[in-house]
Formats: sequence, structure tokens, C-alpha cells
Amino acid sequence: MNPLSSMVDIVIMAVTAWRENRGGGVPGMQSVINAITNRANRDKVSMYTECVRRLQFSSMTAVGDPELVLWPQDTDTLWLQALQMAQQAVNGTLADLTHGAVDYYAPKGLLAGRQDPVPFVLPDGTPVAFPKGWNRKALTFTAEIEGQLFFREE
Repeated sequence: MNPLSSMVDIVIMAVTAWRENRGGGVPGMQSVINAITNRANRDKVSMYTECVRRLQFSSMTAVGDPELVLWPQDTDTLWLQALQMAQQAVNGTLADLTHGAVDYYAPKGLLAGRQDPVPFVLPDGTPVAFPKGWNRKALTFTAEIEGQLFFREE
């Protein structure tokens, strides 16, 4: 593997994880990195390509997303942990907390106009908002991690 490509994958994946769920700490960021890795492997593309694919990670490509302009400080411990996990992902040694998930969302972050009228029901029976336009028949719920729900595509 090209060392420059590996460095780009690591940095962009770490930025994506930091922006998408630093509020969830290490497990939140790790789960985002897991989803990125799972998608990249499925689609046979680089992790960089998956992170910057239009409207896949709002913090990276959605105009108007407040995270789009944020960059971590070199001294931010969560940023340093995101870099370490991204390195592990590139090396193939990062455990997958999501059980193969490629899709995720934060129910509390869904705006009213972007919600399906029929909620998703968690395994414990709790109904939560579900993204409008997602094909729930093609998805299998795999995990709830730090405020985000993860799904594998069937």
C-alpha cells in the first residue's frame, strides 16, 4: 500500500470520526470508523473516498452542517485517540463494535422534515425517529452506540 494513501486515509477518517461523534467519546468515534471501514471494504474503495463521498457523512460534505468548518487541535485527546483508531483500522486491527454496520444515524439529530412517519422500534420496544427515504426492509439493526443506531445492509 502507498504510504501517502495510508496517511490520507488515516487523517480523513479520524477527522470524520471526530466530527461525527466525538461527543460519544472513544466508542462513538470507533463506531464511525467501523462503519467507514465496512463501507470501504464493501465498495472496494479507499477510506478517504468513502469519507468524502457526497452526503454520506454530513460533517464532511453537507453545506450548512456546523461541523464542516471545525478542525481538532493538536492537543485534543479525542483527536489523538481518533488518529490511533484510524491507524488501527488501516492496519486491519480495530475491533468492529458495529457488527458489520454500514449505515448509521442519530435519532435525536433527525429534523422533523427528514423523519419517516413510521418510527423505528428498538429491541427494547422504544420507538425512535427513522430517516425518511431509507429502505428499512434492506436493513438489519446491529447496535446502538453513544446515541447512534447502526445497521447492516442485507
